[in-house]
Amino acid sequence: MTPTNARHTALALLGVFVAFLVAVHGMPRAASGHSVVSPVITSRPADPSASTTATFAFAALSGAGFRCARDGSSFTACASPVTYTGLAQGRHTFSVVTVAAGAESTPTAYGWVVDTVAPPAPVLTTVPANPTSNATNTASWTSAGAGATFRCSLENGAWTTCMSPLTWLIDTSNNGQHQLAVQAVDAAGNVSATTAYAFTHQKGLPESGPPFTVAGSVGDLVPGVWRPLSVTVTNPNPVTIRVSALTVAVAADSTPPGCTSAANLELRQPSVTTSSVLLVPSRGSVTLPGQGVATAQIRLRNLPNVNQDVCKNKSFALTWSGTASN
Repeated sequence: MTPTNARHTALALLGVFVAFLVAVHGMPRAASGHSVVSPVITSRPADPSASTTATFAFAALSGAGFRCARDGSSFTACASPVTYTGLAQGRHTFSVVTVAAGAESTPTAYGWVVDTVAPPAPVLTTVPANPTSNATNTASWTSAGAGATFRCSLENGAWTTCMSPLTWLIDTSNNGQHQLAVQAVDAAGNVSATTAYAFTHQKGLPESGPPFTVAGSVGDLVPGVWRPLSVTVTNPNPVTIRVSALTVAVAADSTPPGCTSAANLELRQPSVTTSSVLLVPSRGSVTLPGQGVATAQIRLRNLPNVNQDVCKNKSFALTWSGTASN
């Protein structure tokens, strides 16, 4: 080999070696994927979502392919749109990459929560009286569902967004029944069971409070024995009343006179209180004991060292007082 030919051969070998270096060190740049544009997710489920099915749509440059993964699984070939069904409660993730010329983009990811559990039903804490003479009424409620919003239906009408407390005006043109219904709605759109309340509007109540009458009597008193009074409460109003207090008193002296009540009689009052209310229907009456309310009782004291013959065949006047509302 001449010197000239040896130099040509060395240059040729050098050229092959340089080409090999270029080929080996140039491949990773394309494989890294930095030159491939990541896909854009164009449609996705809400977060949170009340559905166990999720559909994703995505797009990239024309001619590109895609690979998808869910909840940390391996990427597999996919096409837009892709749908997943039977998803469990809780958080999920979706990722998609663009594939072009054998290279992949960086992933585009989306996370969301599946929640199909309805929140607890609201609990009414204040409601209009039943019956009521008010045209304007207020109700309030609470919910154990964190972050819940509410919707209400009045008079069995359409559901609308509402807040507690709620004040509204009812139609008082008749003595009809009125309705309120409340539901809780969580962030995923799940709706609770309905909490409902119905009440009646009744007209004609006097502003000073509805009057009522009480009649009661007892006989055959003997020393030391309690006798129940047969007590009847009568309501002359065109509406139901709520009697929350009822008291009986006895005249100081008997008829004819000669037997004093203070010395010879004892009384037990009826158990009508604000927490044990007696409901008396419109133009009706209730006799005690009734509705779980005890009647009044009276007895002639047993006074062994006192001659009580003076009390024989005597009578006493009873007087009644009380409080009622509609």
